[in-house]
Amino acid sequence: MIASPPLRRAAQTGDTLWLMLALALGAVLYFWNLTAASLYSDEAFTFFVSSLPLQALLHVLAVQDYHPPLFYAVTHMLMNWLHWPLFAYRFFTAAAGLVTIAATWGFARRLFGPLAAALAAFFVALEPALLQYDRLYRMHAVTVALCALSWWLIVEIQRAEPKKRRWLWAAYGLSAIVLPYVDYLGILVLVTQAVYATFQRRTLAPLFACLALALLAFVPWLPSLSQQFPSGGLALSRPALDSGLLASVRGAFAAGAPDSWLAIPHFDASVTLFVAAIMIAGAWFGRSTPLPYWLSLLPLQIVLSLLLGKNLAYFPRYLLMTVPALAVAVGCVVAHLAVRGHRFWGAAAAAAILGLLALGTSHLLFDEYYQLPDWHQVDALLRAHAKPADAIVLDEGYEFLVVRNYPAFRNHPLLVFMNPNDFKPVLRWLAAHPERRVWYIEHQNFYWDPQKKIASSLARQRPVLLRWSERRQSAVDAVNVALFDRIPMIKVR
Repeated sequence: MIASPPLRRAAQTGDTLWLMLALALGAVLYFWNLTAASLYSDEAFTFFVSSLPLQALLHVLAVQDYHPPLFYAVTHMLMNWLHWPLFAYRFFTAAAGLVTIAATWGFARRLFGPLAAALAAFFVALEPALLQYDRLYRMHAVTVALCALSWWLIVEIQRAEPKKRRWLWAAYGLSAIVLPYVDYLGILVLVTQAVYATFQRRTLAPLFACLALALLAFVPWLPSLSQQFPSGGLALSRPALDSGLLASVRGAFAAGAPDSWLAIPHFDASVTLFVAAIMIAGAWFGRSTPLPYWLSLLPLQIVLSLLLGKNLAYFPRYLLMTVPALAVAVGCVVAHLAVRGHRFWGAAAAAAILGLLALGTSHLLFDEYYQLPDWHQVDALLRAHAKPADAIVLDEGYEFLVVRNYPAFRNHPLLVFMNPNDFKPVLRWLAAHPERRVWYIEHQNFYWDPQKKIASSLARQRPVLLRWSERRQSAVDAVNVALFDRIPMIKVR
């Protein structure tokens, strides 16, 4: 019912050695230099919200962040209990990445044997985008871990003895309750699992009771979800089958690709076609298993984005739940090639994919050009050149939460804008203080000020004394800084 016998052979001595090696590799990659990077703006917002009293925390989530409350509530408790430096909380989400490796290995081993399991575990450990988000303190790493764990529990339940099943069902029920409270995309995981259980009612009938409990547990949050829904998932343009989707798929499954590759015509489309081919092959070879249902998450997210006009798939982080399933699909295909006498081609394919993943991961870990913004460098720039009377303009409110306690930003007027309603107060303040130099720090202006109204106003009236850019492969990670001088006295009159 679950897989062909050659791929499900009994465990042999040393099978778990590959899991241990994959976990060791993952631990090195996830925990190495983990606290050195500056906070990402999303992390800073997480800590800001989590530091609020619980009632205020829930209100801010409902009107500003459009996420469920559990990750923030747990962070609230951890912050009140541990009082760690904020960077150190990343150890919790990095540890969730190890859970993902183990659960992916267990899922693949139960269905397709130790070769597929070993490959899947190493693919997950090396996958660049998953690595990047496992090293950030956000809910995405936890969501992926819970997704992989819940699918693993399902396949274990189908093969377990009756006494053991009770404990497995309890664990699955808990994961089903937690998933939607950590990330709304977890609801789609439960939907795909319910569809699979519909065809496996003889062994998985209790799954529907678990889902009913999850729904009942979620009822208290439904009013907040209804408040969030109109503004949640908004995109700059309505989701479509376009280059934005292709870039999202490439960002999720081929992050860290060199610029020279991105310049290849139709590179993003080629990556998407390769991902689709692996998904189809894995779904075919694993057609009697839960794997096709797990793989269906990605197309389901795309379809719902198109139907609802919401962004459920157009950021790479939204697609990470499918990464372990794709790793299992690769392992399944290679294992089938080996069983059918095509070991050379299977080994060549596995080596090529592992090499490409390792290249992307090395870029994200060791080359700042491929990394997220480094606000420590911005702080160092201002410490070297700022004067006490200088003002600072930030074009994204969330970055204020990152830099507000940095030495170079203390004791300076900080002007922050995130929408057109903020423009007039900022421009009025600048007009009222022509004697001050102004630092303009630009990050993701295409979201907050696409016409660069404030930057243009500064440039029309003030000479530029200094320009500095933090080059990044992705425009969303680049930071540009300009120091504008005082308004010349002739213009003041």
